Amino acid sequence: MKEWLGINGKSTIFILGTHHLDNPVNGDMFIPNVEGILSDKRQREINNVVDCLKEFRPTKVALEVLKENQNHLNQEYRSFRNGDFPLTTNERHQFGFQLASKMNLEEIFAVDWNYKIEGVPNVGSWAKENNSEIFEEVATKEEQRTKKVENFLQNHTIREYLLWLNDPENIKSTQESYMKLALIGNEENPVGAMWTAQYWYYRNMVIYKNLVELVNSQEERIFLLYGAGHLHLLIQFLQESGFFIVKTASDYLVPSIIGRFNRIRTNGH
Repeated sequence: MKEWLGINGKSTIFILGTHHLDNPVNGDMFIPNVEGILSDKRQREINNVVDCLKEFRPTKVALEVLKENQNHLNQEYRSFRNGDFPLTTNERHQFGFQLASKMNLEEIFAVDWNYKIEGVPNVGSWAKENNSEIFEEVATKEEQRTKKVENFLQNHTIREYLLWLNDPENIKSTQESYMKLALIGNEENPVGAMWTAQYWYYRNMVIYKNLVELVNSQEERIFLLYGAGHLHLLIQFLQESGFFIVKTASDYLVPSIIGRFNRIRTNGH
């Protein structure tokens, strides 16, 4: 443990939630269908977002990539900086690579953890096999949310989409779904509680630990890009640690005099 953490001042971390923009088949139950990310219009919008993110002046960029893939991540990043790696629609490339490059950062950091844990049930499989009404209720809610995300993105800019996605009400609604999943099962087999506590909370706690390990001084300014479903827990863990000043989308993506005034008032610069 770094002895100065929380003693000589706090580092700053800016967490931005997004959805996967490359429509991956990664096991997630609900993934919005996103199109046109490489179009001229969307690329201009993404460039605008990256310019806003630059105002944070990050010293490090951290991404939702398994920590063991750090070397491969930076091989791609170095190739991109050398002009040998065309960016895909993946949000890590579109936001993470471009921001880090514009800040002239030498490397990017992988901070994810995501593995099966022995003894922890697959809550989705169990719920379907046992006709769980709670799971069906959550699934219906999340299907509706997915459609809402798709419709919102079709009719708004990338910046507007990110501000909406990172709004506290949307974050709260997503966390409520996880809390409902925790109720699946019965007294003899509380599969939902086991999955939520022993996998979902554990995963986010490991991510938090990986982030703390990136801090080398109180001058550190870490930009973190992650799936929006993680926002509630990561913000909670980072704030409760006492190690960080936590910034969110509204601190840097609001293009107004009011937004800039709020950043000056809270940051002191």
